[in-house]
Order: sequence, then C-alpha cells, then structure tokens
Amino acid sequence: MRTYILYGFGVLLCISGIGYLAVEYVKYLSEPGRLVCLFLIVGVLGFLGKYFEKIGW
Repeated sequence: MRTYILYGFGVLLCISGIGYLAVEYVKYLSEPGRLVCLFLIVGVLGFLGKYFEKIGW
C-alpha cells in the first residue's frame, strides 16, 4: 500500500510539473503555438488516464 501512495504522489508531481512548464511556455508562444501546446497537454493527460484505467486505478 505504501508503494502505491508514493507512486501516486510521484505521478501528481509530474503532472503538476508539466502543467507549470506549459503555463510558463504559453506566455511566449503565438496563438497557433498555444493551440498546439494545448493539444499536446490534452493528449498527454488522456494517455495517462487510459494508462491508469488499464492498470486498474
């Protein structure tokens, strides 16, 4: 059980890090760049959702 808590905490830190970097980079991107960045973030989060669904979380 302890391993799952640490694993979940690590995943949350990774997601928050990706979110922070995305917000910082969006400041400097043009409008098409922001759209591409948004699609990439949605894709990554969608992939993570499917992955966690597959492993039974």
